[in-house]
Amino acid sequence: MKLLFDRLSSTLEHALDFRLERTNMISANLANVDTPGYTPVDIKFDEQLGDFLAGQNPPSVNQTDTRHLGATESAPRGDVEFDYFSLPDQDGNSVDLDHEMSKLAQNQLLYRATTKVYSKRMALIKYAIQEGG
Repeated sequence: MKLLFDRLSSTLEHALDFRLERTNMISANLANVDTPGYTPVDIKFDEQLGDFLAGQNPPSVNQTDTRHLGATESAPRGDVEFDYFSLPDQDGNSVDLDHEMSKLAQNQLLYRATTKVYSKRMALIKYAIQEGG
Protein backbone atom coordinates (compact mmCIF):
# COMPACT_ATOMS: atom_id res chain seq x y z
CA MET A 1 0.00 0.00 0.00
CA LYS A 2 2.92 2.33 0.64
CA LEU A 3 3.78 2.18 -3.08
CA LEU A 4 0.53 3.96 -3.95
CA PHE A 5 1.23 6.90 -1.65
CA ASP A 6 4.98 7.36 -1.99
CA ARG A 7 6.99 10.51 -2.56
CA LEU A 8 6.78 10.35 -6.38
CA SER A 9 2.99 10.17 -6.42
CA SER A 10 2.78 13.03 -3.97
CA THR A 11 5.22 15.12 -6.01
CA LEU A 12 3.29 14.49 -9.23
CA GLU A 13 0.03 15.49 -7.55
CA HIS A 14 1.55 18.72 -6.23
CA ALA A 15 3.09 19.47 -9.63
CA LEU A 16 -0.35 19.13 -11.24
CA ASP A 17 -1.83 21.46 -8.61
CA PHE A 18 0.93 23.97 -9.30
CA ARG A 19 0.36 23.82 -13.06
CA LEU A 20 -3.34 24.50 -12.53
CA GLU A 21 -2.57 27.44 -10.22
CA ARG A 22 -0.10 28.87 -12.74
CA THR A 23 -2.67 28.55 -15.55
CA ASN A 24 -5.13 30.52 -13.42
CA MET A 25 -2.55 33.27 -12.82
CA ILE A 26 -1.65 33.55 -16.48
CA SER A 27 -5.35 33.65 -17.38
CA ALA A 28 -5.84 36.48 -14.87
CA ASN A 29 -2.95 38.36 -16.49
CA LEU A 30 -4.55 37.95 -19.91
CA ALA A 31 -7.94 39.02 -18.58
CA ASN A 32 -6.39 42.22 -17.23
CA VAL A 33 -4.60 43.21 -20.42
CA ASP A 34 -6.61 46.45 -20.61
CA THR A 35 -6.67 47.25 -16.88
CA PRO A 36 -4.81 50.50 -16.17
CA GLY A 37 -1.87 50.08 -13.78
CA TYR A 38 -1.99 46.27 -13.77
CA THR A 39 1.29 44.42 -13.25
CA PRO A 40 1.21 40.73 -14.21
CA VAL A 41 2.03 38.08 -11.64
CA ASP A 42 3.65 34.67 -12.00
CA ILE A 43 4.39 31.80 -9.70
CA LYS A 44 7.84 30.22 -9.43
CA PHE A 45 8.04 26.60 -8.42
CA ASP A 46 11.14 24.98 -9.90
CA GLU A 47 13.54 25.90 -7.08
CA GLN A 48 11.14 24.71 -4.37
CA LEU A 49 10.51 21.45 -6.24
CA GLY A 50 14.26 20.85 -6.61
CA ASP A 51 14.81 21.39 -2.88
CA PHE A 52 11.90 19.05 -2.09
CA LEU A 53 13.25 16.30 -4.33
CA ALA A 54 16.73 16.71 -2.84
CA GLY A 55 15.26 16.10 0.62
CA GLN A 56 15.69 19.67 1.81
CA ASN A 57 12.21 20.05 3.23
CA PRO A 58 11.28 22.97 5.42
CA PRO A 59 11.38 22.18 9.15
CA SER A 60 8.40 20.19 10.30
CA VAL A 61 6.50 19.89 13.54
CA ASN A 62 7.87 17.36 16.02
CA GLN A 63 5.61 14.61 17.30
CA THR A 64 5.46 15.14 21.07
CA ASP A 65 3.25 12.19 21.94
CA THR A 66 3.16 8.71 20.38
CA ARG A 67 -0.66 8.87 20.28
CA HIS A 68 -0.54 11.89 17.96
CA LEU A 69 -0.61 11.42 14.24
CA GLY A 70 2.72 11.93 12.54
CA ALA A 71 3.29 15.05 10.52
CA THR A 72 2.80 14.57 6.81
CA GLU A 73 5.51 15.52 4.40
CA SER A 74 5.11 19.17 3.54
CA ALA A 75 4.73 19.87 -0.15
CA PRO A 76 6.69 22.51 -1.97
CA ARG A 77 4.92 25.82 -2.42
CA GLY A 78 5.40 28.24 -5.24
CA ASP A 79 6.42 31.85 -4.72
CA VAL A 80 4.10 34.44 -6.24
CA GLU A 81 5.97 37.40 -7.66
CA PHE A 82 5.40 40.25 -10.05
CA ASP A 83 6.44 39.52 -13.63
CA TYR A 84 8.28 42.60 -14.85
CA PHE A 85 8.90 41.32 -18.38
CA SER A 86 7.85 44.40 -20.30
CA LEU A 87 7.64 48.11 -19.72
CA PRO A 88 4.30 49.64 -18.79
CA ASP A 89 2.31 51.41 -21.50
CA GLN A 90 0.63 54.83 -21.17
CA ASP A 91 -1.96 53.42 -18.72
CA GLY A 92 0.69 51.73 -16.55
CA ASN A 93 -0.31 48.22 -17.71
CA SER A 94 2.69 45.97 -18.35
CA VAL A 95 0.97 42.82 -19.67
CA ASP A 96 2.65 41.57 -22.85
CA LEU A 97 0.28 39.27 -24.76
CA ASP A 98 3.03 37.37 -26.58
CA HIS A 99 4.95 36.71 -23.37
CA GLU A 100 1.82 35.58 -21.51
CA MET A 101 0.75 33.29 -24.36
CA SER A 102 4.21 31.68 -24.48
CA LYS A 103 4.08 31.10 -20.70
CA LEU A 104 0.64 29.55 -21.12
CA ALA A 105 1.82 27.23 -23.92
CA GLN A 106 4.86 26.15 -21.89
CA ASN A 107 2.69 25.49 -18.84
CA GLN A 108 0.24 23.42 -20.90
CA LEU A 109 3.07 21.28 -22.28
CA LEU A 110 4.42 20.65 -18.80
CA TYR A 111 0.92 19.83 -17.52
CA ARG A 112 0.42 17.28 -20.28
CA ALA A 113 3.83 15.72 -19.62
CA THR A 114 3.08 15.45 -15.91
CA THR A 115 -0.33 13.86 -16.53
CA LYS A 116 1.28 11.38 -18.94
CA VAL A 117 3.88 10.37 -16.32
CA TYR A 118 1.17 10.03 -13.68
CA SER A 119 -1.09 7.93 -15.92
CA LYS A 120 1.83 5.66 -16.92
CA ARG A 121 2.65 5.18 -13.23
CA MET A 122 -0.95 4.25 -12.44
CA ALA A 123 -1.01 1.87 -15.42
CA LEU A 124 2.13 0.19 -14.11
CA ILE A 125 0.58 -0.23 -10.67
CA LYS A 126 -2.61 -1.58 -12.24
CA TYR A 127 -0.57 -4.08 -14.26
CA ALA A 128 1.27 -5.20 -11.15
CA ILE A 129 -2.02 -5.77 -9.34
CA GLN A 130 -3.81 -7.57 -12.19
CA GLU A 131 -1.11 -9.40 -14.10
CA GLY A 132 1.97 -9.36 -11.97
CA GLY A 133 0.66 -12.07 -9.69
